[in-house]
Amino acid sequence: MSSEGLCGLYTIQLKAALEKIRELNARRVLLHAPDGLKPLYECVESCLQRLHVEVLYSSEPAYGSCDLPLDEARETGVDVVLHIGHEEYTLRERVWGSDITVVYVPVYYTVVLDNTLLESLYRLLVEAGVQRVSVSSTLIESSQRAQVARYLRVKGLLVREVSTPLLGCYYGPVVALDETVDAHVVVSGGAFHPLGLGLISLKPILVVDPYSHRVWSAREEADKVLKKRFYVLLRARDVWGGRLGLITGGRPGQYRRVLVEYLERVARSSGFRVYKITSSYTTIERLVAIDNALRLDLYVVASCPRLPVDDLSEFYKPVLTPGEFIMLATGSEKYIYPW
Repeated sequence: MSSEGLCGLYTIQLKAALEKIRELNARRVLLHAPDGLKPLYECVESCLQRLHVEVLYSSEPAYGSCDLPLDEARETGVDVVLHIGHEEYTLRERVWGSDITVVYVPVYYTVVLDNTLLESLYRLLVEAGVQRVSVSSTLIESSQRAQVARYLRVKGLLVREVSTPLLGCYYGPVVALDETVDAHVVVSGGAFHPLGLGLISLKPILVVDPYSHRVWSAREEADKVLKKRFYVLLRARDVWGGRLGLITGGRPGQYRRVLVEYLERVARSSGFRVYKITSSYTTIERLVAIDNALRLDLYVVASCPRLPVDDLSEFYKPVLTPGEFIMLATGSEKYIYPW
């Protein structure tokens, strides 16, 4: 697809970013986006060129609004980081720093969902006996979320539309509706956000994917993930009170000092010897390297709670989320995610 065709599929809210660049009289700007949205660099390029700024294009990944290349920005001497695709991350414990100006550039997918897709969603809900439903989405699918909510209301369902965008570590506004709905509908591409919701809510979860043009149920897959997590918890219980690696995040929005200190206190009171490990991007390869050095029994990831679930579940030693560790420490039978 040409850049012109691609840009026509999205609304990119650049106004605030351009105003900030003018206000600061910025001369160097770093563009940053999730890999799937990096093609939109070309869509904002011409607007920035009209301001006569030097544009740098970050190849670093972006796994969320918490994940910004601030060290890269400092080393290259940019005045402004434009992060494309998310709103500001509100769960961080500290500010980015006065030396770096970060401007979030919201992006919205503009394609209108086909009525055939919406009707298939409605029929699946009716067949499941659903009368009350929540409808949520990530930021980028806000328009499609509103379209789904309108369609289901017209069809006679009681709809609770959730305007707060989903994050991989935050589903609070949706889960708060568990007692008042029969099912959740998530409008998003892929399985990442629906499966995250399925870790917390046991309600049926139907997914409307506006990119693959399909409707699917996330409940079965989420239940499989939950079973794997409970197996990891059993393995962790077998080494309880041993040597624990507490992984602290090195990314700007993922260093959670208060959480780290709390987990350390709980671990020490449970008899663990605690090793605090810094890591910007925690992979199985990085875990192997540190485990070869320290030979620990158990790891807890205090940065991104999706890492133990999505990326580190096959590691040969138990790797827990903060919530899972607290479950074991308190004897809770209820699954806790994320912290």
